[in-house]
Amino acid sequence: MKPRFRFVFGIISLLFLGVVVRLAWLQLWCRQDLSLRADEQAKRWIRELPRRAPIRDRHGVLLADSVPVASCYADPMGMGNPDRVARGLAPLLSMNPVELAHRFRQTKGSFVWVKRLLSMDEATAVEKANLAGVGLQWEYRRSYPNDALASSLLGYVGEEGQGLSGLEYFFNKQLIDRRPPRKSLRDGKGRRLVLDPREELPPSGGLTLTLDRSLQYIAERELDAGLIRSKARGGVVLIQDPWTGEILALAGRPAFSRNGRDRPSAAELKIPGIQWVFEPGSTLKVVTAAAALEEGLVRLDEILNCEAGKWRVSGVVIRDHEPERLITFTRAMEVSSNVGLAKVGLRLGRDKLYDYIRSFGFGTRTGVEVSGEEAGLLKPPVQWSGLSLPTISFGQEVGVTVLQLAAAYSAIANGGVLMEPRLCRQAEWPSGETRVWTVPSSVRRVVSKETSAQMRQILRGVVDRGTGTEAAVAGWTVAGKTGTAEKFDPRTRRYSATRYVASFCGFVPAENPRFTLVVVIDEPQGLEWGGLNAGPVFRAVASQALSLYGVPPDARGILQTSTSFSQKH
Repeated sequence: MKPRFRFVFGIISLLFLGVVVRLAWLQLWCRQDLSLRADEQAKRWIRELPRRAPIRDRHGVLLADSVPVASCYADPMGMGNPDRVARGLAPLLSMNPVELAHRFRQTKGSFVWVKRLLSMDEATAVEKANLAGVGLQWEYRRSYPNDALASSLLGYVGEEGQGLSGLEYFFNKQLIDRRPPRKSLRDGKGRRLVLDPREELPPSGGLTLTLDRSLQYIAERELDAGLIRSKARGGVVLIQDPWTGEILALAGRPAFSRNGRDRPSAAELKIPGIQWVFEPGSTLKVVTAAAALEEGLVRLDEILNCEAGKWRVSGVVIRDHEPERLITFTRAMEVSSNVGLAKVGLRLGRDKLYDYIRSFGFGTRTGVEVSGEEAGLLKPPVQWSGLSLPTISFGQEVGVTVLQLAAAYSAIANGGVLMEPRLCRQAEWPSGETRVWTVPSSVRRVVSKETSAQMRQILRGVVDRGTGTEAAVAGWTVAGKTGTAEKFDPRTRRYSATRYVASFCGFVPAENPRFTLVVVIDEPQGLEWGGLNAGPVFRAVASQALSLYGVPPDARGILQTSTSFSQKH
C-alpha cells in the first residue's frame, strides 16, 4: 500500500504545485492585463435616452417636461433558465411567457429590451421579483402635464426621445440634453447597476412660448363644443395679439390624444392652423375692400349695382346669398355680396389685386417657428383665367392657412401693419445657448391708417347689421367678417354642393383691439353659413378672453347691448 500511496500523493502534489505555479503566474506576471479585462467585462458604456428641456407657456406654466421612467431589459446569458425567467416576468409586464422565452433564446448577445417605458407599478413589481438576468434601466420620457392640450402644436416624441412633429421636431436638436455616455457596472449575476436619474436635478431653462395655457384651454373647449353643434369633421381657433403678432392660442381638430400607446397617424400629427390649406371664401373680401379703398377706387357710401344677386361674367353666373340691387359699398360688405366685390375687384385689375393679396401675406410662408408650414395657393396673374379676377375678389381660386388669415386681420386691426407671427418668446437651451425672439417684428405696411380705420368701421357693421350678428359679444364692439366657401372636389374638378368651410375672422374690441380671433369650421352639417357655425364659437372664446385679461367694456359695446336687450324685451 505504501508505494501506491506515495504514487497518488505525488500526483496530487504535482497537480497542486501546477495550480500554485499557475496562480503565481496570473497574480504576478498577468495581473495588470487581467485586471483590465475584468474591468471591461464588468463595465459597459451606456448612452441613456436623451433628456429634453422643458417647454413652458408665456407665464412659465409647464406644457412639456421630461420625467424618469424605467425600462426593463434582460441578459439571456446571465439568467440560466430562460423559460423559468420568462414565466416569472411575463405576468408582471402583461406579456406572453411563451413569446418572451422565445425572444430570450433567440437573442445572441447579452442585452435585449423586454419592455420600454414601464408604469410605476410594473417597475416596482420587476424590482421586487429580482429575477436573474433581468434589470431596469432608467430613461427619460416626455411628459405633458396638461394631457392633450395643444398636442398637435407641441408635437410628438418617439420612444427614442426624438421629436417627430410640431415644436418638438422643429427644436429637436436644441431641446436635447446631449450628455456623454457613461459606464455602468454589472453585478455577479450580470445585472446592470446604473445611477437612478430620479436623484438628479431637473434641467433648468427650456423653451418659453407665446401661448397662454388658459386661453388655449378656452379655445379648445369652445372649438369642441362648436364642432359638436355643427357635426363638423374638424376646425381651428387661433387667437393672436394684433400689435405684436404673438400667437396666444392655437386649437385644431383633428388632434391626437396622449393617452394611448399607439403612434398618432400622419393626419393627427399635422397642425391644422398652419398646415391646412383651404379656400377662404368671403373672409378674403377684406383684402379686396382694403385695396380698393387704399387706391381710391371706391367710397364707403358709393352705390353699387349688385344685380339682384345674379351677375353673368365670363360665361358663369355669380350669385349672392342675400339678393340686393342698389346698395352702398359698406352694405355690400355687410351682406357679403359676391357680385358687389367682384365688380370692385374688376376696378382693381389683376396686377393690383394680386399685389395686395401678396402684400397681406397670402401665397407665402409667414416664417413661424414650426416645420411644415404651408404657403397656401396664389397663382400669378399670367395663369389667371377670364373668371379668376372676379372670383378671387370674393375668395375663390385662392388657398390660405388660418395663420395667414389671422395675420391679415391683425394688420387691419393695428392700423395697417403686417406683423410676423410669433410662437416663441425666449429659450435657454441645455447647451448653454440662449435666444430671445424679437417682438414685435413688422413685415411691411399694407394699407394706411386711414384705410385701416375705414375697414374697422365696415367690419363693425358686419357684426352689428350684417352676416356676423352671431359673433357679437355683449359689452364690447366686435369687427369681423364671415366666410362660407364651397370645397373644391379634385376628382370632379367642381365645387361641392354639400361640403363647405365656414369661418369668422375678427378682432375685439373693434376700436382698440386686444385680440384677433379666427374660427374655421370644416364641413359643418345642416346650415353651412360661417356666421351661424363659426360666429358662436368666436363669441364664446372672445368673451372669456376679454374677461380673463381684464379688458374693460367699451361705451359703444355697452350701448349696443342695451339697445339689443330693449328690442328683444
